[in-house]
Amino acid sequence: MTRDIRGSKPEASNSLRNVLAAMLTGGVVAGMYYSYQPASADDLPPVEDRISRLDEKVLQTPSVPSLKDAVPAPQDRMEAEENTPKLNPDQLALREMIDILNVGVLRLEQIDNYSFVFDRQERIDGELRENQQIQVKLRHAPFSVYMQWLTGDRGRELLYTENQNENRMLVKLGGLKGRFIPTLKLDPNGDQAKSESRHPVTQAGLVNLAREIIKNRRNDLTAAVTPRCVIEPGHTFNDRPCTRVFLEYASTEQSPVYRKTITLIDDELSLPVYVRNYTWPNENMVDVEKETLIECYAFSDIQIERQLADATWERENPDYRFR
Repeated sequence: MTRDIRGSKPEASNSLRNVLAAMLTGGVVAGMYYSYQPASADDLPPVEDRISRLDEKVLQTPSVPSLKDAVPAPQDRMEAEENTPKLNPDQLALREMIDILNVGVLRLEQIDNYSFVFDRQERIDGELRENQQIQVKLRHAPFSVYMQWLTGDRGRELLYTENQNENRMLVKLGGLKGRFIPTLKLDPNGDQAKSESRHPVTQAGLVNLAREIIKNRRNDLTAAVTPRCVIEPGHTFNDRPCTRVFLEYASTEQSPVYRKTITLIDDELSLPVYVRNYTWPNENMVDVEKETLIECYAFSDIQIERQLADATWERENPDYRFR
């Protein structure tokens, strides 16, 4: 049996929350299956179309310096800490973001596995690659990932299972190349893998992304100069209510790589479902916003599985092409 977290309407969120709470507190009931048919790429419009159609304000820069009134100070907690200095509005927003994501990580960590459609566009070696849409199935322990490309090298498969295959990822190319080239066994952190993605498969998934964001925001909290951070509720992604977090650094001294980042956090899941990161411009750039985009990630059609079969993470699975 599969739980499907797609574009549910806001009025259905209470029942969905109750179901998720029951799963977390009562355990996960096993429902084994081996076959898997990915969603058609034709059923899912490109991520940029979905963003612009559903919420045109997502990419706009806030006109206010900080969200002083919209991010209330956690007075009770601050009063309990006698020596805690007062936080400025940006620090309050950073702390609020960390608290929200911690809730989402705690919840999802208790789910054995889940699946989602992953949209990825990255700038590698100075070139902004085409958007890729990938069906992903992920298990937390032992950490395992199965991917099948829906666009780009359509039909490509990737399998990574911790402590198996010499901790290498198996890659079967799509199209005609996949018919003649045998399954590749690649180091997730090797040069060949890095030529295809900015981040290794070992960092895949919502939990890993949220943890990375939490780590970075904690570093921002302790930095000598706090980046501008604005939290705005009332946005949507895939018809689901979201909170937008806009973060912007003042200089490369604060952040050598990232200039600003836009994150959409699903209000119910408390997890990031859309992240858009920009680097610093140079004097030769004409369209700064377009030319400084270095990565854009989106998670949609999130499905929480009861239990996937062990064969999901094995190369011998008859539904796979790893031969």
